[in-house]
Amino acid sequence: MPKLLIADDERGSREALRLIFDTEFEVLLAESAEEAQTLLARESVDLALLDVVMPGRSGIDLLRLIQADHPDLPVIMVSASTAIPSVVEAIHLGAVDFVGKPFDVENLRHIVRRAVETRRLHRQVQVLSTELSSAFPTRDIVGQSPAFLAAIEQLRFAAATGATVLIQGESGTGKELAARLLHAESPRQDEPFVAVHCASLPENLLESELFGHEKGAFTNADRLKPGRFELAGSGTLFFDEVGEMSTSTQVKLLRVLQEREFMRVGGTRLIRTNARIVAAAARDLRQDVLAGTFREDLFYRLNVVRVKLPPLRERREDIPLLLTHFLHRLGPALHAQTRAFDSEALRLLDAYAWPGNVRELRNLVERMLVLHGREPVVTAARLPEEFHADTAGESEPSMESMPAAPPEASAVVGAVPLEEAVMAYEKRLIAEALRVSGGVQTRAATRLGTTRRILRYKMEKLGLAGEAAGLTFSDFR
Repeated sequence: MPKLLIADDERGSREALRLIFDTEFEVLLAESAEEAQTLLARESVDLALLDVVMPGRSGIDLLRLIQADHPDLPVIMVSASTAIPSVVEAIHLGAVDFVGKPFDVENLRHIVRRAVETRRLHRQVQVLSTELSSAFPTRDIVGQSPAFLAAIEQLRFAAATGATVLIQGESGTGKELAARLLHAESPRQDEPFVAVHCASLPENLLESELFGHEKGAFTNADRLKPGRFELAGSGTLFFDEVGEMSTSTQVKLLRVLQEREFMRVGGTRLIRTNARIVAAAARDLRQDVLAGTFREDLFYRLNVVRVKLPPLRERREDIPLLLTHFLHRLGPALHAQTRAFDSEALRLLDAYAWPGNVRELRNLVERMLVLHGREPVVTAARLPEEFHADTAGESEPSMESMPAAPPEASAVVGAVPLEEAVMAYEKRLIAEALRVSGGVQTRAATRLGTTRRILRYKMEKLGLAGEAAGLTFSDFR
């Protein structure tokens, strides 16, 4: 139960206030400012109700002391006099409200509840901010390779401006971490950082998530809901995997970027936005533009400052630094004694391709600490089997090492234009992927290493939308 401090020199007033609030609060009573100070030093109080006029130190004097010693404690002033100078001074000193005597009980209850709820929300925001800082600490940005340092330098230059930034990099290279660094080093650092993970939101919910909705805008919209643009305020709005947006949502986002205003779903009022836009994509969006799956005009709106994060295989000199960093960062929470990897383990890790990039490396360190955390040094024998595989495939393939073309390819060469041959082969691959996936497009897309949306686009382009599930390779020979 929250604690309420009531400081009033009149016994009748103290008791009246206690009776009003003793079912909702643990009430602490003080008949002077000095007694209130003693209680505050001893108790953790959630709200204070102070009478302005008390013998000795006044309520205003006590308010000054509270603001100095307990700046987060909300204070409501109560007085028989509502003279404007007293009200102005109390509010100026930090009181959340000023209530005159005799007071309206229901109104006073409403004011007190609102003050306590506001404090609770402020604390929750502080906790969430701490959790986010812990989950995405910018100190996790570790590296000394030239390509990596160049990307970080670009981010820091861009941070000082309000320019839109497009961060490109493979999965696991740290795009959201880079976006958070950009925000943390910008003049907007005290404003919210709001992330939108485009790939995880269904298309029918994305518009509502971005722009919010009015009460009654659709079924189950039983209250007004602010969208991510409103939540970001004057902070940073980060679109992760922006290439996964549907073309209809791309049109709406483009308009917001152009006009700096939007409308809630079901709304009639335009709302201005001052949020900075940062986008990220694992694929090269220029290829999506050429494929017709991403709007060219939106690409140019986002591609004001483009920062490319290098994959881990292109910054191998950073692997020892990252290993040491994650050992120190993850070790204490896992009660691990491991402090290093031996030389043979480091050799194998350096030769590995790292398809999952820094995220994969972090997961490896965590796995080693969980399974072998009692050992001071991780040996090569402890590494998973994929790190012991032949790494010769890292080098550029020679013509001799490349797989032979299928027999039917020789018959095609010179017979049809290259573009037509490529489309025919692509059609056969998609048809086969659909066949072995039982016609489930999501599974087929995964087999082909693409997304369902791009697969659907290619199916329509190649005329496979209707009967594709029943097609086989033989249908195209």
